[in-house]
Amino acid sequence: MKNKSIKVTRHIVLMWVAGLLLIFSCRKTEFMPDIVGEQVPYQNEATQDIGQLLAKHNETKVFLGAWQKSNISALIKAQGIHTKVTVLAPTDNALKQAGITAETIQKMTTEELIEFVQFYSFWGELDQTKLGKYSLMVRSMLKNSKFRVPFYDNEEPIGRRYDLYYYRHYLAVKDGELLVNGKSVGKLTYESATDGGIYFMEKFVQKPTMTILDALKADGRFTFFIESQRLAEEAFFEKMLDDIEPLWGYRMSKEEFLSYYPDARAPYTRGWVAESDPIYENEANLTLTATFAPTDDAFKRAGFNSVQDILAFNAKRGDVRYDELYFEPRGAYPMDTLFSYHRNWGRIVATKDPAYGMAMGNNTVFYSNDLDPVLLNDYYVNIGGSGQVQYAYKMPFAFSQNENQIQMKIKNAEQAPVNMVETDINTINGPIHVLDNLLVPKGFKLK
Repeated sequence: MKNKSIKVTRHIVLMWVAGLLLIFSCRKTEFMPDIVGEQVPYQNEATQDIGQLLAKHNETKVFLGAWQKSNISALIKAQGIHTKVTVLAPTDNALKQAGITAETIQKMTTEELIEFVQFYSFWGELDQTKLGKYSLMVRSMLKNSKFRVPFYDNEEPIGRRYDLYYYRHYLAVKDGELLVNGKSVGKLTYESATDGGIYFMEKFVQKPTMTILDALKADGRFTFFIESQRLAEEAFFEKMLDDIEPLWGYRMSKEEFLSYYPDARAPYTRGWVAESDPIYENEANLTLTATFAPTDDAFKRAGFNSVQDILAFNAKRGDVRYDELYFEPRGAYPMDTLFSYHRNWGRIVATKDPAYGMAMGNNTVFYSNDLDPVLLNDYYVNIGGSGQVQYAYKMPFAFSQNENQIQMKIKNAEQAPVNMVETDINTINGPIHVLDNLLVPKGFKLK
């Protein structure tokens, strides 16, 4: 018990230290891991500002054109003479990958260019000595007012329970290369400016435009994963209405059922899209997390050759019913448990405080460079809030690496580690990592 307390205390201290490391940006952010390695003394001795530095480099002429035409320098100066900004500047070749040329920039309006430049810029001076092997999240200057995330600043107005969504970049260094959102953008090249600094990117970083669900649908490899959950939701409500009809004497609508039992079953879209229900008007409406998505082939390897096979498995092994004794919905489908590991870190089996329920959710946005057993295998997925420390929920996965192949499994499960066949598919609310097999918990039988 003493060792457990020491571990928990140490984890909380690490969270606190990680938070302090981000104060340089004058904005608090969600917890990210400690910077690895010794800090190298750094002093900004720059004599040129960002615009002058960009002009000095022949390989950033296109981005320089966007910087100048957007007049973003005036916006920065309006924040005060000591304001610092760090820029992730794509080279001309990087922009060419996305079809962006000097002619493209000339055709864009000032408003479009401001958004373009803001996406690659963030407040504060972040030099290379502050980066390590694990991701450090920075919020770009570009916001999207449609989305609201769990608050970490909560500056104003009073009573607000969310932060506005700012596009994020997750920065790290590996083998001398700069990683942005888990992927290398070329050799780490940083130059200080009098008003901040510039990282030069040899590869293009695309602004995400899709939510997790949008990206899964657009990809085409995850039909079983999506459709089996959508149809299971439909089957659940049909079963409830079938069971209730003889008891209540008429067949109610799904909407009426939900008016009585709003929490009977969470929509399969929850956490994957921005919530649009009016009850979320003063709340966060977007979940930030990583998803471990099994391909259709992964289901076939597990013995499910169609979506109907999955639904039949649910019908055979599930115990969904309307309890006429207690007048409430009861039961679940077996695949609910399995899918919770793929999309919600297995929280369906998380420990809960008897008085306060589940502890507060911790950061679960992890790119491929973060999927490291040293960082994550003893990580707490849920900790803090009203729940007591002993009810914190520890990482259910064991991550590992076989040469350059990232692998994972559910702790204590009988199955061999599952391979990630693709990583870091970036979305508005976090990365998708693609699995070639289903994650199966201990004791869960597929046949």
